[in-house]
Amino acid sequence: MAAALNAARAKAMTFDEAAARYLASKTKEFRNPKHAAQWRSTLDTYASPVIGSLPVGAVELAHIARTLEPIWLDKTETAKRLRGRIERVLSWATTSGFRSGENPARWKGNLDAVLPQPGKVAKVAHQRALPWREIPAFMARLRRMDGMGAKALEFAILTAARSGEVRGATWAEIDLDSRLWIVPASRMKVGKGTWFPCVMKLSPC
Repeated sequence: MAAALNAARAKAMTFDEAAARYLASKTKEFRNPKHAAQWRSTLDTYASPVIGSLPVGAVELAHIARTLEPIWLDKTETAKRLRGRIERVLSWATTSGFRSGENPARWKGNLDAVLPQPGKVAKVAHQRALPWREIPAFMARLRRMDGMGAKALEFAILTAARSGEVRGATWAEIDLDSRLWIVPASRMKVGKGTWFPCVMKLSPC
């Protein structure tokens, strides 16, 4: 009786529905709404057209390979994230009783047998670093520029902060008396609060 009930539940839930349930259960774990939206967008764009309407219990290795192959060589980083996200959704479905067996989105000992290693196909083009001898002239030129973008770039350079942390900075995070910028853990990629000594002269609000 229990086995028949579980089979009926698995047949009734599609991958898209499982993804929605998984995301709803993990809402508080996302760093911010944008991160959650990126998760949803990746699945909607690449996974849903292939496996979205399939019963989550029927998703197999061939389905995952068919989902990933079109972007594995040209959008390798996106494909890697997509694979990991599909794996998490399917893991949730298994522990929630909507599927059984191995996770077909697992990489090691599974997809690594049918897809090339990401590190061997990804083409990473790093931006050239500014020679250190040119930094004084660059900073002087930057300070002559108008606009918030120039000020934000200068602030990022002087604090060695991530661009997203700089763009989201508020006056409440800056202690003018102690000359410290305190970035909340919720806005940091690593998820840990960090103190950045403020070496800039900041005007009072």
